[in-house]
Amino acid sequence: MTENGAVTLEDVAREADVSVSTASRTLNGRTGRVSETTQARVRAVAARLGYATNLAAQAVALGRSRAVGLVVGDIPDDYQNPVMTGVFHAAAKRGMLVTTAVAQTAAIDATSNAIRLLRGQRPSVIIYVGTESSTSDGMPELAAELKHAEHEGCRVVVIGVSGTPFDSVVVDDRRAAAELATSLAGIGYRDPMIVGGVGLGQISRERTDGFIEGWAQNGLTVPLDRVLQQASSHDGGYRAAGEILRRRPLPDVVFCVNDSMAIGLSVRLREQGLVIGQDIAVAGCDDMPALRDIDPPLTTIHLPWLEAAEEAFRLAESTEPSGRTVVLEGYPVLRTSTPQVAGVRS
Repeated sequence: MTENGAVTLEDVAREADVSVSTASRTLNGRTGRVSETTQARVRAVAARLGYATNLAAQAVALGRSRAVGLVVGDIPDDYQNPVMTGVFHAAAKRGMLVTTAVAQTAAIDATSNAIRLLRGQRPSVIIYVGTESSTSDGMPELAAELKHAEHEGCRVVVIGVSGTPFDSVVVDDRRAAAELATSLAGIGYRDPMIVGGVGLGQISRERTDGFIEGWAQNGLTVPLDRVLQQASSHDGGYRAAGEILRRRPLPDVVFCVNDSMAIGLSVRLREQGLVIGQDIAVAGCDDMPALRDIDPPLTTIHLPWLEAAEEAFRLAESTEPSGRTVVLEGYPVLRTSTPQVAGVRS
């Protein structure tokens, strides 16, 4: 043990009657040349002694730690970010620790500093989750910082942004929103409004444009004054509902570009005595699990965010970066917040 009482790798090796290198390989997941019996004995001893891997020492010895740096533009107050959830799950499966940094790309100095702090931890992987385009303000500076990390031996993967020099995973938001519009038009809706999300950048634009395109494919038009912009949050949806209520006639369906906004909007509409699914229909996007417990359950677009995180780790585990982009697809999920319009056959 060290002077402060911490159990060392040498303590584990001695108690398990193995070499320090064997104990290290076992506890660091590099078990190719260690028998299962020996692995079990080493892990049992480590658990009994209360051993914890010294990530700082590991980073010095191996050049990398078994840590993941996760960089996100925001952590929403109302609901857990589905991409973050996916990253945490994928990292846990691999026995890796996640360190999260919040960085707005337009705040160049703060973002660069956040990436440098992560680089100082020598993570094996940095995953950047973004909503903007590759040409947005601050993105070139962000890419330069991430390139430094890559040159140091860290794997960098981007989720949600295409066109960067890094391996990336994106979801075809435009196509999924177009499919939702087609589904809603097919069950009789004719007068939609769209609530875009300020702060969602390219994702909001793709979902809005996709919905308009899908509507147009059915010979229908969304007038420009039927597209609102609000903060991409529960409160933003609540405020959007206030603006919608001041307009006449009311739309027959409202599409919000994320689920948090759709929930906030529904709350305000209910407060004004409207029945969701009868007086007005509401749809969102992301398919948060909470939607299934809301009355009525909300129509949405299921997006494969858990799969996106898993795919990001697969890219990170490949030996060399190649700048490839993996495109995943979502699909509409119709629930009772958008029932079939009377007299329309499905």
